[in-house]
Amino acid sequence: MQKITVGVLGIQGAFLEHKVALLRASKIASLSGIDLEIRDIRTSDQLSTELDGLIIPGGESTTMSIMMKKSHFETPLKEWVHSGSHVVWGTCAGMILLAEKIEHQKEGGQIKIGGLDVTVSRNFFGRQINSFEADVMVPDGSVVVDPLDGATDSYRGVFIRAPAVTSLHSPKVKILATLDSSDGSTIVGVQQGNIMATAFHPELTDDLRWHAHFLSLILKAKC
Repeated sequence: MQKITVGVLGIQGAFLEHKVALLRASKIASLSGIDLEIRDIRTSDQLSTELDGLIIPGGESTTMSIMMKKSHFETPLKEWVHSGSHVVWGTCAGMILLAEKIEHQKEGGQIKIGGLDVTVSRNFFGRQINSFEADVMVPDGSVVVDPLDGATDSYRGVFIRAPAVTSLHSPKVKILATLDSSDGSTIVGVQQGNIMATAFHPELTDDLRWHAHFLSLILKAKC
């Protein structure tokens, strides 16, 4: 079996839900050959080369940034993400932290881990009271890992005080998901190399495609 070690940043957000979803995703047919170990990551010394991937969950990006600064976690995390040898996925606040440019950033607020050549707008859809669920379009089935899983080209996304990608700055950035409305199409999922980000919360649904996609990226990176 292929050994995979994944870390889930346990500073804030739905890290427990991510762990459950990862375990469930590892059991689907196309990933059944992996031996998955999940670790809670809360300190910089836990960011080892043994980790194949890392999930940065949703939460409040300013609060997460303050906690990382106080624990001197910012620089080691940046170095780990930018090493190029690991797979990283940020959800909601994680998307904000992974963006190279941030709109409506609080002064002295969010740290910038970077890695995605995009501009992300904080609270693009409004504040907590404006949270919602909506169908997210997945272009050309880009996150369907198992063709037998009955997946369609749409996905039910949970948006909680969510950001959105407002600009792409490199042809290397691939659009993974959009939210379409009468006002146009909004980018809510992207990938650049081994770094991916979603504005919504797949860990709060029963659809395992995004966690399976994350694990499949790790398998490809280890080949």
